[in-house]
Amino acid sequence: MKIVLVIDQFDDSNNGTTVTARRFAGQLRRRGHEVVILAGGAPCEGKICAPVHRIPVFQKLIESQGMCFAKPDEEAYYTAFKDADIVHFYMPFRFCRRGEELARQMGIPTVAAFHVQPENITSSIFLGKNRRVNDFLYWWFYKVFYNRFDHIHCPSAFIARQLESHGYGAKLWVISNGVADAFRPAQVPRAPELEGRFTILMIGRLSGEKRQDLIIEAAKRSKYADRLQLVFAGKGPKEKAYRKLAAGLAHPPVFGFYGQDELRRLINMCDLYVHASDAEIEGISCMEALACGLVPVISDSPLSATGQFALCAESLFRAGDADDLARRIDYWVEHPEEKRAYAEQYALRQDENRVEACVARAEEMYASAIRDKRRKGYRKVPLSRWRRCTSPSCEAIRRNFCQGGTVRTLLFWLFTTLLSPILWLLDRLWLGARIEGRENLDAVQGGAVSIMNHVHPLDCTMAKVALFPYRLWFISLASNLQKPFTGWLIRFCGGVPLPDDIHGMAALERGMEARIRGGAFVHFYPEGMLVPYHEGLRAFHPGAFTTAVRAGCPVVPMMLCRRPARGLWAWRKKPCFTLRIGAPLYADASLPKKQAARDLQLRAEAAMLALERGETPPLAVGEPALDAE
Repeated sequence: MKIVLVIDQFDDSNNGTTVTARRFAGQLRRRGHEVVILAGGAPCEGKICAPVHRIPVFQKLIESQGMCFAKPDEEAYYTAFKDADIVHFYMPFRFCRRGEELARQMGIPTVAAFHVQPENITSSIFLGKNRRVNDFLYWWFYKVFYNRFDHIHCPSAFIARQLESHGYGAKLWVISNGVADAFRPAQVPRAPELEGRFTILMIGRLSGEKRQDLIIEAAKRSKYADRLQLVFAGKGPKEKAYRKLAAGLAHPPVFGFYGQDELRRLINMCDLYVHASDAEIEGISCMEALACGLVPVISDSPLSATGQFALCAESLFRAGDADDLARRIDYWVEHPEEKRAYAEQYALRQDENRVEACVARAEEMYASAIRDKRRKGYRKVPLSRWRRCTSPSCEAIRRNFCQGGTVRTLLFWLFTTLLSPILWLLDRLWLGARIEGRENLDAVQGGAVSIMNHVHPLDCTMAKVALFPYRLWFISLASNLQKPFTGWLIRFCGGVPLPDDIHGMAALERGMEARIRGGAFVHFYPEGMLVPYHEGLRAFHPGAFTTAVRAGCPVVPMMLCRRPARGLWAWRKKPCFTLRIGAPLYADASLPKKQAARDLQLRAEAAMLALERGETPPLAVGEPALDAE
C-alpha cells in the first residue's frame, strides 16, 4: 500500500506523537509499504514538506512545549496524496483538517488518530483540572475533525473509553503506539556522577500536567533523601521553575534531552522510574523504561492510562500525593531483591507491545477503512447551524437546476449575466487576466460542456467572463457553496452542488443534459481539487466527458496559463493569468459510450496541453453525435 502519514511536526523526536509517527513509518517501510510523510519542517527522503505556521503571541509557548504547526499547502497535499491507498491523520488541528477535506475530494480512504488529550492543552494555561473546559475540547475536536471519520486509532483502552463517553461514534481501534526493539535490558556502566546514588528517572515534557514538581517534593520527604538522584529527561517551559523548586536537595536534579540511543543507555543506568503525570493517553516513555526492566511508580490519576502497566500495589501512588509517592520510593529503596524480580516481569510484559505487532494491527485498521470506503463511501458531515442559517439550501439549488424552465431560473441567469462586467473588471485589475481564442466558441451550436484546470479560487469568474453571454452553470462541491466569504460568489456565478447519494447524482445528470440541450454551458473542473498556481495538468475525472457523450454535445477545452506579472501588474508577487479557449471537441459516434468518453477525455487533455504550449489546435475534431441517447 501507499500510506500517507499527515502530522504537523516530524523532524524532532521531542514529543510522544512525533516519536510514534517516526517508528510507525519505519516499521511500515520494513513491511514493504510505501510511506510518505506530509509535515512541516525540513525536507528529507520520503517526506513532503509544508510551510511552518507561526502563531503570533503564542509561538514562544508552542515552541517551549516542543511543538510546531504546519500551514496548509494544496500543492503539498496533492503531491503527497496522489495515488495513495490511505491517509492517516495524527492531529485535529488546521493542517490535518484541510488535508482531510482534500483527501475526501480525491476519493482517498482516511483514518485519524487521537493523540492530543485536552488536558495536555489546558494544563499549559492552568486549567488542566477544569472539567468543563476539557469536555468542551473533546466536543470541539469531534465537531471540527473526528466526526468525519469511521475509524479512529486510540493508543489505549483508557482514551477509547473517554471518546465513547464523549459521543465519538466511529469504530475505535485500540492499538498501542509500541515500543522500539532497541529498548531492552542491558548491562551499562554507570556515569560517574550517578555512582553510589539511588537514581530516579522520569521521561517527559517539562510541563504542568507531567508533575515533575511532585517528584521533587517526594524526594525531599523521603527517608533516603540524601541518597536520591533525580534525572528528568525532557525539555519544556517548566525547567527554570523546577530547578528553583529543587533547591535544598542533597543532589541537584539532572535535566537533559536525549536521543534514542542515549536514552536507552540512561534508562539502564537508573534504579527506579517514576511517572507522575496527571494526564496521559498512553505513556510511551514509561513503556520504554519498563521494556528495559526498570521498575515503575506510576500515578493512579483517572485521566492517565499509564497506571495499567503497574504489576503490584507498590508501583502505584495516589495522584498528586507527594507523601504517598515518597513512601513508594522508600519501599523500593528498601527491597532491592523484590525490585530485581519485578524488573524481569516488567521487561517481559512489554514484549507484547513491540512496534512490529502494533503496526500489524494498524494494517488491519487500514484494510478495514479501505473496504468501508468502497462499500459505503465517506461518513456524512452535517453542516453547522451557522452555515445552515446563512446559506441557501444546497438541495434547493439542485432542485431548481434539475427542474429548469422556471421564472426563477431566468431571473437568476439575468442577474449573473449583469454580474459579468463586474467580474471582468475584477479579474483584469486584480489578476491581470487575459482571454484568448473566443472565436472558437463560434463553432458551438447549442449547449456544451466546458472544462478548465483548477488553479485559482477565482477561476470560476474567469470562465464566466470568457463564456459570456452563454448561460453557464458550475458543478461544484457542496462545501464550496457553503464557504462564508467565497460561497456566495460561486452561487452567483451559477454554482450547482454535487449530491452525495446515487439518486441525487442521477437527477443531477438528467438536469445537466436538459440544460445543455436548452443551449446552456455546464462547466467542470475535471482535475477535482484546487491546487493554486499548479503548472501542467493533473489526472482527470471522467464525469465531464461522460456527460458530454450522454448529452450529445461538444467539450470546450480551456486552459488557464500562468504568465509573469509585468507592467501595470508588476506589483503582484504571483503570476498573472491568460485563459486560452480551444476548439470544441466532439465524441466519436462510432464508439460505445464508455469508450467514446475515454477517447474524448484523452483528446481533451492533449488539446489543453497544446493550449498551454501556445499551439493552435484544430477548429473542430470529429462531428456531433446524431442521437444523444
